[in-house]
Amino acid sequence: MATERDMLDLLLDRYTAIRRGTISDRWVRAEHVKDSTGYADGRRIADFVAGDKYGGNAHGDKLALHGHEVKVSRADWLTELRDPTKADAIKRYMHRWWLVVPDASIVKPGELPDDWGLLVPGANGKLRARKAAPRLTPEAPPLPFIISLMASAARTAHREPLRRDMPITYGRRWVPHCGVCNTPSPCRIHQPRAAAETITIEAAS
Repeated sequence: MATERDMLDLLLDRYTAIRRGTISDRWVRAEHVKDSTGYADGRRIADFVAGDKYGGNAHGDKLALHGHEVKVSRADWLTELRDPTKADAIKRYMHRWWLVVPDASIVKPGELPDDWGLLVPGANGKLRARKAAPRLTPEAPPLPFIISLMASAARTAHREPLRRDMPITYGRRWVPHCGVCNTPSPCRIHQPRAAAETITIEAAS
């Protein structure tokens, strides 16, 4: 059975797009974002927020905050439906809002709110939009939420190497570099698994 951590890892993968030849990532990723700062004030939590850094166009498709609720069981989803204000606490600051589930059968026809999108793993294991999230008109976020989002993004960035190796980017002459710090790949900080494998191979040779 899929866990919340499994789904968060899929979200990390979905929202990573490093421009070739650079260390410029299109996305900023933040797990477990509270609606405010402090232990007492942050009462509501979005499971995942992705910030799209690409400039918007005339239709406003980009430069947006995508909020996500992860539900791994039918019971979990029904609990969410019984308290719609839980999502609204952070959804009101988002440009798009998504439900993320390991299986589409968790959500029955007619249950998904009109202003939510639905992400489900496809045949290749990667998240795919079963229903596109419509563009919303968010409220201006207050400073406590902005700081909370920044703190969550920083924590997520520090912890990402614990979950996965960061992507490789290719510079001049197609030399592989770390997609985060631009050091030669594999980077021991951001690509520890590949680095450990390289050390093992070198030691055995």
